[in-house]
Amino acid sequence: MRHWMVFANRAVLVFGILLTQHVQAQGLSSSTESSTIPFDLVSSFLVVVDGQIGNLKGLRFILDTGATHSVLDRKVADRLGLQRHAGKVMNIDNYIPVEWSNIQDLRVGPMRVQAVRVMVVKLAEYSKLAKNADGIIGLDLLSRSKKFTIDYDRRTVSLQLMEAGTPERSASKCFVIPVIVQGIPIHLVIDTGLQGILLYGNRLRKRLPKMKIDGKSTNVPMGRLRVKQVRLPGVRIADAEEVTTVLLIDGPDEDELPGVDGYLGPASLRAKRIEFDFDAKVLRWR
Repeated sequence: MRHWMVFANRAVLVFGILLTQHVQAQGLSSSTESSTIPFDLVSSFLVVVDGQIGNLKGLRFILDTGATHSVLDRKVADRLGLQRHAGKVMNIDNYIPVEWSNIQDLRVGPMRVQAVRVMVVKLAEYSKLAKNADGIIGLDLLSRSKKFTIDYDRRTVSLQLMEAGTPERSASKCFVIPVIVQGIPIHLVIDTGLQGILLYGNRLRKRLPKMKIDGKSTNVPMGRLRVKQVRLPGVRIADAEEVTTVLLIDGPDEDELPGVDGYLGPASLRAKRIEFDFDAKVLRWR
């Protein structure tokens, strides 16, 4: 499950069981999307759109490519009278309890889903940024489109839907791209629910025992988690190598979450437009 964390008036959304898909990154050329809807950019990074469940309209959903499963706020589940059952999911470094439920007739823009299993949590307990959100749309729903594009300049989201009659496919895995840190490759989830870069420090130190930092590290309060904010030299994202501010936490063992060394928000790509091509398993941005 993802977890809201607030630090120094900024926020990170880190919710979910992760299944990873290493993808090819390509430049983004002009393309035609079949359906486009507006979004609100909250706190300079969260993409929030309108939606509805059944006859319950005016709901606000965060679009989050770092979340494997979609999430519904408890207050909405109560309004819908949904039955729930207990479960647990991995959250950063251990398992935490959650509730699960099934919802019917979810609509976001042109996308309409007749039935989907969602996590149910009280979002306001995770962050003040989530108090006005009614839920989170994760990859289980976003990947039902052929392509999903965010245009940050125009504040629009484009969904190229599957053709009518196309057999339903399993949900896509998270998009993971390589990033170089002081000559060592690591793999980060592209996470639209994240502002900045969050790295698993225990994995990074294992690969880079002589890791260099620029200046002193800063302890950042995040509840029970021990988090450090550091400036790392020699970080190469795409073509540029530079000193980059990141958060370091100790993540789960690698057998619990293989192939993921952390999370990267689209702003770190300096992306004005980013396209998740689920058919081709390609990430494009400009």
